[in-house]
Amino acid sequence: MSTKYTFNLPMEEQVIQRNRTITTYYAQLYQNEPYLYKWAGMAAFASFHIGEKLQLWDWEDSGIQPLSITCNKKNRTIEDDFQIIRIINNRIFSEIGWVHLAFCQMDYESFSALLMEQKRHPIIIHAFKKLNDARVQLNQNGHTDTIQELIWEANTDILWHEQSEVVQPLFDRLSNLFSRAMTLFASLDYKINHNETNWLMRSRFMLFILLNGFELVRKNGFIPQVTNLEHRWFWIQNDVLKRWKAVEANRSTINSEIEILSKLEDRKLKLYNFE
Repeated sequence: MSTKYTFNLPMEEQVIQRNRTITTYYAQLYQNEPYLYKWAGMAAFASFHIGEKLQLWDWEDSGIQPLSITCNKKNRTIEDDFQIIRIINNRIFSEIGWVHLAFCQMDYESFSALLMEQKRHPIIIHAFKKLNDARVQLNQNGHTDTIQELIWEANTDILWHEQSEVVQPLFDRLSNLFSRAMTLFASLDYKINHNETNWLMRSRFMLFILLNGFELVRKNGFIPQVTNLEHRWFWIQNDVLKRWKAVEANRSTINSEIEILSKLEDRKLKLYNFE
């Protein structure tokens, strides 16, 4: 029997605590190796803001529902859309966050064999091969522009996989009304709610698309949609990611934010295995 690995997450029914734990893991991962885990840093902020939205719903009263039940209802409600957002947060961790945490705690040969055994997506396998190459080169040669480019390339590949293979199939299940509301309010802020933000730290989907994506949305009747993968990736690649590169290059700006996110829950990165 092959060895299996897991991490200590709260039960799915503990929606807010589980989200906070996932956010904590992302932040600790980035905190430990900020030069490597760019995706994890972004994910910490994204997961935190998702958690704020999840708190708008009364989970104790409604409970949780699996995707099969949520999407097969004849009369969909806003509760079903919140369930999908909850599932997205969990699935990103199980598909990508988990892999990061295993990568940082296993020797690469065992890690690579695990990915192959689990038949992980080729994008993920190749992206972590790039990250390992970068890690080896960092240890041997220190920081160079070439290594930095390789690290960002690997992390961008991971981000694309997240958006195209993990998020998009679930975004396609959202109701039209909820999708339109998300489009109107979609943003990513690299400050959390204890501090005032500024235009350098925050990216707004609608504003960016209207100012920069004319040709992109013209074929859709000039209606931007954050749940449209082409629209969303254009925003992420050309604004969200660029702002993250600028923000996280300034350690004094980002360290205090990451420090708070890394302590949302009293958890430490630990890989568990069982037969």
